Amino acid sequence: MVPVPLAARVAPAIAFILLLALLSMQSFTLSSLLTVNMALVLHALYFWSVFRPRIFPAWLAFLLGFLIDIVSGRLLGLNAFLFVFIQLVILRQRRYLLSQPFATQWGAFLFLALVAEALRWGIMALVDTAILSPLPALTSAVCSAAIYPITALVMQACLRVISPYTSCDRLEG
Repeated sequence: MVPVPLAARVAPAIAFILLLALLSMQSFTLSSLLTVNMALVLHALYFWSVFRPRIFPAWLAFLLGFLIDIVSGRLLGLNAFLFVFIQLVILRQRRYLLSQPFATQWGAFLFLALVAEALRWGIMALVDTAILSPLPALTSAVCSAAIYPITALVMQACLRVISPYTSCDRLEG
């Protein structure tokens, strides 16, 4: 059997990360009063930072966050800062998260999504010098966490393509 090069094995994961980045640039209207911007890149950032940090390095988190800021017209550098900060938090807790079942990992993702949205909301309130409603930020974090199991299944399938020998539990990088 001919070995498949690493670049070909990593292609599904990179394609899915780019798809999530594209979807993160969209606004989703839940009602006439509530428009949600979900940071779906946070899904890939969380998953790959826990299982394969080399696939989603800090420079890629910064670059995708900066790209989302440019395309969405938000405060330049806000998502870039948040993604790099969240990745550092995840990497500090990686050993613990690897030893936990999916429900605990999902709860940790919900917590990180809430923290990211709270930071984004707070920074935007300071920049706009106005008190903004926290409802869109809270709804965005909860909706993002509700969708995470679906994207985690797709990324788990990508992980099996990348490393078919269950070496994902090894602490590398």
